[in-house]
Amino acid sequence: MLSFSELTISNGPKNHSVNEEEQEEQGEGSEDEWEQVGPRNKTSVTRQADFVQTPITGIFGGHIRSVVYQQSSKESATLQPFFTLQLDIQSDKIRTVQDALESLVARESVQGYTTKTKQEVEISRRVTLEKLPPVLVLHLKRFVYEKTGGCQKLIKNIEYPVDLEISKELLSPGVKNKNFKCHRTYRLFAVVYHHGNSATGGHYTTDVFQIGLNGWLRIDDQTVKVINQYQVVKPTAERTAYLLYYRRVDLL
Repeated sequence: MLSFSELTISNGPKNHSVNEEEQEEQGEGSEDEWEQVGPRNKTSVTRQADFVQTPITGIFGGHIRSVVYQQSSKESATLQPFFTLQLDIQSDKIRTVQDALESLVARESVQGYTTKTKQEVEISRRVTLEKLPPVLVLHLKRFVYEKTGGCQKLIKNIEYPVDLEISKELLSPGVKNKNFKCHRTYRLFAVVYHHGNSATGGHYTTDVFQIGLNGWLRIDDQTVKVINQYQVVKPTAERTAYLLYYRRVDLL
């Protein structure tokens, strides 16, 4: 049984552990911690892990806020960087990208955690979007790992729009009113598909919007052909969308 101090945050470039001893060992500059006053004067301990600033992080880098709630304790929040938003699409209720985003920020109960004194506690966790990047990459998690160690591909159609608005309900409370609509609205400019029924094989192709042509291209190895927008968003059995690339509209 894992302890409360070992609770991991699953989103972002790698897993981070909410563990104070590890933070002390990491040294200066890797992670900051402070106490924050939120709505209704509630306080929370907030930690921030960050990546080294580069031109790549400036384009694709965003932050999520993962908050752990425990009765009779201060909220514990971690600001964690991400390059792609990993969207779980396993549930039968998830049929669209919007469904998957709403599921991402839904509050969930976490079972089986204990304090340092081995006392079991009831905790819950919620993830929200703290900082949106100029280019938002959505990763539809089609490869499901089984308890036996195997991996299966999840084949289902997920609807995705050309124009995507990130609603305020997906944002962290402290930034909801700081993001104008133009900073939350994105336009699709590329889709990466996986072909095949197996998680251990298959083939990748991509559709990309070419500004010079003001239209879409389909790229399959050395084959490149012009297609229309309907072909990009139309679901087919032979290929399934795996990565969706969106650019913020105020940067077009």
